[in-house]
Amino acid sequence: MSRAGEAGQFMRAIKQRLLPVYYLSTIPLRKWLRRRLAERGRAPVSVLMYHRVARDCPASWCTSLAAFRRHVAWLQRHCTVLSLAQVQESLFCGRWTSRPAAAITFDDGYADNLRALADLLEAGMPFTYFVTTENIRTGAPFEHDLAQGYRFRPNTPAEIRALADAGVEIGSHGWTHAEFHRLSPGELSRQLEFSKKWLEDLTGQPVRALSVPFGHREHVTPWVILAARRAGYDIVCSAYGRYNLPFRHRFHILRFAGDNCLWRLRNRLTIDPRLLHRTLREYLPSDAALDVDAVVEPRPREPARGVTESFSSGSLPILSLGEDLQILSWHETNGESATTALTPLDIIADSQS
Repeated sequence: MSRAGEAGQFMRAIKQRLLPVYYLSTIPLRKWLRRRLAERGRAPVSVLMYHRVARDCPASWCTSLAAFRRHVAWLQRHCTVLSLAQVQESLFCGRWTSRPAAAITFDDGYADNLRALADLLEAGMPFTYFVTTENIRTGAPFEHDLAQGYRFRPNTPAEIRALADAGVEIGSHGWTHAEFHRLSPGELSRQLEFSKKWLEDLTGQPVRALSVPFGHREHVTPWVILAARRAGYDIVCSAYGRYNLPFRHRFHILRFAGDNCLWRLRNRLTIDPRLLHRTLREYLPSDAALDVDAVVEPRPREPARGVTESFSSGSLPILSLGEDLQILSWHETNGESATTALTPLDIIADSQS
């Protein structure tokens, strides 16, 4: 390993050791911040993304079954676990409860996941299972596994059908695990449409959600978003490692990668102020032009004169994603409307009274 690699590994180890200190020292701020956001209907929603969950954990994209069970136990005690459809509804209507909200997803479709999935079904937790269709159809190992010397078995069509029959939402992870942004428009359309139809024929259920392979910013271009809408998907999931904010966007769902560290899970799901600030600064600046859900006009309203009124969850507009660092608070008093510009973390600067 190079000196730069060793230095990076050392710094990651230091940060992981300091994470409990940072988390515990900011608990009062987190509780207050979550309460203030909930009062405005702006409580964030976190979405977790796992790949392979098994007793052995040789690769970086694997999570040990023991660690995953600790995650599930913590989620049961401290969070409201939502389906992706409920996440979408929360982003459109607002999230008013102060209890942390999270959703669980899996990518690729590893046969080793079945034990972890059984635990979730037994706990009554909803989750979405994204699968790469060609690997499920043929049984071929995933190319990114082979590149690292692994041959993990994918799920079989019969296993996917059984999961769907058990009430699990099955989503598409593409026909192959391709980098969507490198495909031609025709190839991308075929990836999305063929995968969707094959899974719908297999499960007898509509496939509403798409998880973009790799899922980083370079992979989730506006053209990928538009192609997914045209193919009939209602949700696109990425792996940006950020929060989902009400009144901003509901078609593109951002996710955190799940790993073995329970402290990292706690830190993210209880609203890390640093992550919230990054989310507000970076939140999907390029998707608004091609996504019709990016901006929603407020409903017509006829407030009584002399009554102070503020937007309700159903009438607050989804803000333009390109207008960075500005949240507009609308109010009307004695028939005259006004807007007040708020900084992204104005709730932190507010008095606690």
